[in-house]
Amino acid sequence: MNFNFAEYPVLKTERLILRKATELDVAVVLGLRSSEEINKFVATKRIQNLEEASAFIASCNSLYNQHKRIFWLIEFQNQIIGSIVLHNISKVNKYAEIGYKLKPKFHQKGFMSEALQKVITFGFKNLALTTIEAFTHKNNIASIALLEKHGFVFLPQRKCSTFNYNRIFKLESKF
Repeated sequence: MNFNFAEYPVLKTERLILRKATELDVAVVLGLRSSEEINKFVATKRIQNLEEASAFIASCNSLYNQHKRIFWLIEFQNQIIGSIVLHNISKVNKYAEIGYKLKPKFHQKGFMSEALQKVITFGFKNLALTTIEAFTHKNNIASIALLEKHGFVFLPQRKCSTFNYNRIFKLESKF
């Protein structure tokens, strides 16, 4: 692993900047994590107010300091359009899970594909992960297509212990 969690990674693509969420981002995090449309396939508890959004950011930063999560906001032309996260990071097992959210008006424009590829590469090269998994709702056709486009393979024999309707996809490092 050539990443030591000393400085939060800022990742850049052709169109995007993936960066740390700060207290200045509380309102946008509230919008991303409370929206019914954005979260229609996600059963986790919706954030209800600015205080909960602030606590979510603090939790992400705490988990980052424990080397267990890297939560990025996705910025396009100086506006936040979504988020992407590597979480449940295990250095011992060289494993992480990936998750993402994108504002609907930015769907079908290649933004999440661009962000996903950058985070996958970072995970395999910088964190020395060998496996990245994604848990997605069985009816989230766009997410399943995105994962398959990036080489994730559906694991029909694995079941999500938290949500029965989730499907698990796995990507092994080629580095």
